[in-house]
Amino acid sequence: MSNPKKNASIVWKHFRRDPNTPDVATCSICNNKYKRSNGTTNLLDHLKRKHFTVLCRDELQHTETEQIEEDRNQPGTSGERQSTGVLSPCNNPVMAVTSVVKPVLKRQKQLLLSNRFGTPSENQVRAFHEAIVKMIAEDLQPLSIVENSGFRSMIQLLDPRYEIPSRRSLGRTIIPRIFSTVQSKVEALLNEARHVAITTDIWTSMNTDSYLTMTVHFLSQTQLKTLVLCTKKLDCNHTGANICEIMREELNKWNIFEKVVAVVTDGGANIKSAVRHMGLSHLPCTAHKLNLIVQKALELSDNEEIGPDDNTDESDLKKIFKKCRNIVGFFKRSEVGNRMLVEKQKQLGNETVLKLKQDVRTRWNSTFLMLERLIKLKEPLTIVMMTLKGAPTNLSSEEWNIIEDMIPLLRPFDKLTVELSAEHYPMISMVIPLIRGLQSSLASKNPNTQLGIFIKNRLMENTTKRFDSLEEQTLTPHFSRATLLDPRCKKVVFGLEVNAKEAETCLVSETAALISNVSNTEQTTHTSEVNLDTDGDNVWNFLYSRVSNVQSQTTSRSSATSLMRQYLSMPHQDLKCNVAEFWNDHKTVLAPLSDIALKYIIIPATSVPAERIFSKAGQILSARRNRLLPKNVDQLIFLNKNIM
Repeated sequence: MSNPKKNASIVWKHFRRDPNTPDVATCSICNNKYKRSNGTTNLLDHLKRKHFTVLCRDELQHTETEQIEEDRNQPGTSGERQSTGVLSPCNNPVMAVTSVVKPVLKRQKQLLLSNRFGTPSENQVRAFHEAIVKMIAEDLQPLSIVENSGFRSMIQLLDPRYEIPSRRSLGRTIIPRIFSTVQSKVEALLNEARHVAITTDIWTSMNTDSYLTMTVHFLSQTQLKTLVLCTKKLDCNHTGANICEIMREELNKWNIFEKVVAVVTDGGANIKSAVRHMGLSHLPCTAHKLNLIVQKALELSDNEEIGPDDNTDESDLKKIFKKCRNIVGFFKRSEVGNRMLVEKQKQLGNETVLKLKQDVRTRWNSTFLMLERLIKLKEPLTIVMMTLKGAPTNLSSEEWNIIEDMIPLLRPFDKLTVELSAEHYPMISMVIPLIRGLQSSLASKNPNTQLGIFIKNRLMENTTKRFDSLEEQTLTPHFSRATLLDPRCKKVVFGLEVNAKEAETCLVSETAALISNVSNTEQTTHTSEVNLDTDGDNVWNFLYSRVSNVQSQTTSRSSATSLMRQYLSMPHQDLKCNVAEFWNDHKTVLAPLSDIALKYIIIPATSVPAERIFSKAGQILSARRNRLLPKNVDQLIFLNKNIM
């Protein structure tokens, strides 16, 4: 009996023919149809790409079957003998046993990763590229990392099929492509936003190159979003006109110039002038103001020498700060002193070993942090300085008491700065209540030393001076209006009732203007759609005339006043309340007052978001990355903040 005819290819174990379409075969595994023409190459490629595990299993079984059949057909062997294990008559029993137990040899190909999965697809290569760019942007790695031998060895071990791009290809092709993709996503978000707020600042890199950065703040549904617009290298003088031109061009590029509610910056004259030239509302950074209050009260400057015009309190204060900086500087430089300070803390049973902190005049609250750390290490510090040769002069007991008086006075400024420097929740509506809380906290402090009382009075005086007009509707009305529209605050946080009344009046006028615009639009549409019959017999004319009379008596001003009273009569919300969610939930009842509220709450209280970008920029433009082009700097900072 002849053997049945076998298919020429193994693919027919998993494909079936259709008599109606002989040039098409259907996969039995996934039911996809493929053209086969006169061969099976296309079908085999499908199995290799989609069902390689099944294909390998079938080929292995086919190889084993062929090997067994080949062994059975060899002369001098018998399938029966091998199956029963009976020894053939032979004079050498060892050879007989060996011939029985000898395993069947199988020739198998080693399955390499490249053979198993084939070359990576375009989507996989694109995903690999995006992962590398995301790592470089988020972890602030140099572009040259793709050329490092250790990195390349690791990637080759993970997937040898992937060909790592060069630094040149990464900077010229891949990063710009991903940058363009993320840019499109940001454009889509900004197009949906009704209002935006801007923060901006200027920074100088280690290469003495100046950069201007701009961040944008807006609401996406009920969540506050913060994104980077640009980090531009400044190749011109930092005049107000030049900065204005750069900022205007960038805002127009994103099509958000008309949406800008306010621009928050520091107190630089040039950048304030640029905002005024654009005709936009400028708001000062609250954190900068707090820093200036402390700097002025403590007379912190680059000159530590005592001048002839200094009074006794100021000269004593300068002496204390000079001593503190000398102590911290000594332990920062001395390896022996630092080691002894650590050992002494362990001997005294301190749970956490601390190190001294040096103040930096350009960093907010660094003086407070230096003094606070000195007080915490007062005991081990004093013991170590007594035993060390060449140690600086220690503070006297009176000077330690003065520092202990200063710390409670400076701590509220530190907490307030940290509170306002957060990125996702602080808004200008928080500034007035926090400033009032700061003033209340300062008033409750009772220093024990004369110098402590002097510092307290100075802090309170400077705080009142810099924030005296915060509630007024003059230069910066946004603060009071945002506070009044914050359901957690309303009128109760205002220092003067008259300021709250003025803010309410201005908001009523703004709401009335918005209602009037909407009414005029609706009335025009309604008049064009409704054509009243001039015939006196029309029975509907009576209704139309009465409705028109009622509408004419109800003015937009009275509607706005009614909305404001309705809002103010609502109970105050919890401090953890999401203000955007509150107004979104009441947008039907309190519209259009809700639209005005959502416009104000997006404004950040400080320009810290822009300055925080420069902290990233300082790490990007490090010694390892000093060859980056300005374009790459802009793209990497943009991706670091905006990549999703």
